[in-house]
Amino acid sequence: MYKELYELLDKQGKVKRAIFLDGPYKGESITGPDSAGDFWKPYLKEIESLEETKILDTEKGRIFVEILEKNPHLVILGGGHVSCPVARIAKMLGFHVTVMDDREEFLTKERFPDVDERILGSFHELGEKIPVYENAYYVVVTRGHQGDALCARQILRRPYTYFGMIGSRTKVKLTREMLLSEGFEERQLDSIHAPIGLPIGGETPEEIAVSIMAEVVQIKNRFKRASNDERIEKAAKEGRHGTMLTIARKSGSSPRGAGSKMFLDREGNLYGTIGGGSVEFQALCHAEKRNAEKTEKLETIAYNLSQKESADLEDLGMICGGNVEVLFENL
Repeated sequence: MYKELYELLDKQGKVKRAIFLDGPYKGESITGPDSAGDFWKPYLKEIESLEETKILDTEKGRIFVEILEKNPHLVILGGGHVSCPVARIAKMLGFHVTVMDDREEFLTKERFPDVDERILGSFHELGEKIPVYENAYYVVVTRGHQGDALCARQILRRPYTYFGMIGSRTKVKLTREMLLSEGFEERQLDSIHAPIGLPIGGETPEEIAVSIMAEVVQIKNRFKRASNDERIEKAAKEGRHGTMLTIARKSGSSPRGAGSKMFLDREGNLYGTIGGGSVEFQALCHAEKRNAEKTEKLETIAYNLSQKESADLEDLGMICGGNVEVLFENL
C-alpha cells in the first residue's frame, strides 16, 4: 500500500489518506473519493475539508486522516529583475524552483544558476509545459497585465497552495476586471495574493523578493503537516518489509507532530524518527516484536509522557507532560 501511496505522491505532490483505526472497518483506507466504498460516503465531505493531519471521531470508529506532501514547487512566471532574488531565496528554503519566460535572454544560467528548470515558451503554453502539481506555489511577475491574465486563466483551473501576482493596484484591478468579465468567480479571484508579498515596504528587487517569499512561507506553514521523509519513501518504494510507525495524535510537549513517521524494516534498518526519547524507544521495541512475529494487523498504542498513572496509556514516567498515540502498520 505504501509503495503505491508514494508513487501517487510523486505524481501529485500532495496526497490525503484516510484509514479507520478501529471499529468494524478497521484497516480500511482511501486516498481519494474515487477509491472509496459506500461506507466512506458519510465521512468524505469532512475528510475532504481537512487541511491538517488529525483523527476524526465517528460513530463507526476513529479515522486517521493524514496529508503527505512532497517538496513544494515554486513556479515563477516571468524572468525579470525580481525573479532572480525570488529564485535564490526559494532554493535556500528548499523549494523546487521553475522559471518560465518567453524571452531566451532572460533565462540564462548566469541569471538563474541554481533553479531546477528554466522553461522557454509563451505563457499560452503554461498548461502544456508545466505539469499539474498539488503542492505548487505560483509567483506571477510578468511584464504586463496581459501576461498576468494569461497566466491567471490557466492557474485558476488547476490546484495550487499559493498564487500571487506582482503589480500596482491599478494593474491588479485591470487583471481582476478582465477575469471577472470572462466568467471567473469572485471567490476564485479572492484566493490570489495581489499585490503580492507581505507589506514590509520593500523597494529593491531583493527586498520585494523577501516580502514575496515571507508570504509564501507564511502560507506554507498555516497548517501542521509532517514533512515527507525521503529515506522512508525510498525504502517503501524498494519493497522493504517491516513496520511503519506514524504519530496519529499528540498533545502537550511531545517533540514531533501528527503525521511524523519512522520505519523499521525486518533487517533492523531504521529510517526517520518520531521524536527520540522514551516514546521512540518503547515504540521501537514494539515494532521489533511485530517484525519478529511478522504481525500484519494494524494497531495503535498511546504513550503517556507524564508521571500521572493511567489505565489506558502506557506510562513512561516523564515530566514533560503530554500524550502520543502511535499507529503501527505492516509493510
